[in-house]
Amino acid sequence: MSIATPNKETEAYHVEQGQIPEQDHELEGWIGLAQDARDATVQEHRLTFVEAVKLYPKACLWTMVVSLVVILDGYDTALIGSLFGFPAFQLQFGHETSTPGSYQLDPKWQTALGLASPLGNIVGIYINAFLTEKWGHKKTCLGTLAFLTGVLFIPFFSKSIQVLFVGELLCGLAWGVFTTLAPAYASEVTPVVLRSYLETYVVLCWGIGQFVSTGILDSLEHRTDEWAWRIPLAVQWVWPVIITPVLIFAPESPWWLVRKGRIQEAEKSMKRLSSSQDPDHAKKSIALMVETTNLEKAMTEGTSFIDCFRGSNAWRTEIGCIVWTSQVLSGFAITSYANYFYEQAGLPTASAYKMSVGQSGIHFLCTLLSVFITGNFGRRPVLFGGYVGMATSMLILGIMSCVHQTSGLGYGESAMYLLWYVFYELTLGPLAFIVVGEISSTRLRSKSISLARNAYNVANVFSSTVAPYTLNPTAANWKGKTAFLASGFTLIVIVWAYFRLPESRGRTYEELDILFARDLKAWEFKDAQIEEDAVENIAKQS
Repeated sequence: MSIATPNKETEAYHVEQGQIPEQDHELEGWIGLAQDARDATVQEHRLTFVEAVKLYPKACLWTMVVSLVVILDGYDTALIGSLFGFPAFQLQFGHETSTPGSYQLDPKWQTALGLASPLGNIVGIYINAFLTEKWGHKKTCLGTLAFLTGVLFIPFFSKSIQVLFVGELLCGLAWGVFTTLAPAYASEVTPVVLRSYLETYVVLCWGIGQFVSTGILDSLEHRTDEWAWRIPLAVQWVWPVIITPVLIFAPESPWWLVRKGRIQEAEKSMKRLSSSQDPDHAKKSIALMVETTNLEKAMTEGTSFIDCFRGSNAWRTEIGCIVWTSQVLSGFAITSYANYFYEQAGLPTASAYKMSVGQSGIHFLCTLLSVFITGNFGRRPVLFGGYVGMATSMLILGIMSCVHQTSGLGYGESAMYLLWYVFYELTLGPLAFIVVGEISSTRLRSKSISLARNAYNVANVFSSTVAPYTLNPTAANWKGKTAFLASGFTLIVIVWAYFRLPESRGRTYEELDILFARDLKAWEFKDAQIEEDAVENIAKQS
């Protein structure tokens, strides 16, 4: 296979993968490509935050537009569980209890509805891995928005809980595509210094969805007719109407175009993403992408899911899967049913609901504040600090739950959980997206992110299934003692992170490829130096 390097006569690309050409004119082209790539790398490292925003304002804008699709997943995550308590929803989909005029959902269907979206996510995430690699980010996103617009009619017009389940399952396919497509696009169209900020924005969009959902539900809580639950479902049509007309004009990821060998289109896309007046800026940026893609081709033969588990890519896949799964493990069972946990801690139903609304506000505020942490400190120290804070909070919560239960102690447990949530949103919440987006190789990114996100979904399904049995007073009746499990899991993750989590902040994708190829220890990445001829040496060895 060949990669692109400029030729004065044809402007085609003809450097053979992993080989240094022997003819003089080919050698000149290869040297030019390597020099352009080095120039682009130097510029990446020199850029400050302000300079990067000035140089890539359109890249920031388009990333923010694409990330809006994540609002839909956040919205539905908060929506379905909260609708279970609406009298009109219970009347439509539940059955009458022994108390006349009182209705409740069948427990098995309540569990099924709670799992419908995550199960759809799992399938949708794998679908995205194939569609994005074949059609690109833009076409996949537009097609998925069209699909979602259609299938939203199913839950909106549903009359039975079985039809509602099917509708939620199909919608989950689309949300699975969005949750992996958005961070992948953000990681590919922005420079190194802006990665953490725009990946954090993806998390912020998820929080916006939750915040909007709780606000709409709060405004409809007094209604007893069927529109109490139909209106929240109908609001989901608003987002495709807003996003689609703008997204049509978005540029495709130049990294994807380079992987497809469409170099001239990649340069045009790069020019649309930056405001540079330097005529060679786009060419140098694409040269770095070409050289990185060439290096990865020399290191790894294919781009299948199997390749995610070969060589150094296996370590990269492990990092993505465990970091994203740790989002579930650090708050095991409790975060799946936070509102229910507040009630089991002794809070009145109204207070528990207000606590959930406050939690959505904390998500929004702390995610905003997290950019100052993730943008200025390394991935390892921030994650370590977050893990320690979360493990300690859960340990104290568990100890509090062992004391004789009182109303005041219930509020204390709830406050300790909110402290855990602050640690989570300042560190692990956004950093999981950042690490997963930048740690994978560029050729395997969509598949690596898919594997990592589905590891998260499987853990979340397990946590959501276990939660009712550990929290429910008619089952294990652990209530707040469940926090001991979360604290224990987090301690295990801390040990893993010390030995297996490398520092990736401030590195280009090519530099990360080189560092992983060296088989360094995780703690050696931060201070590792990269020689100028490292790319050529690795290509020859491969």
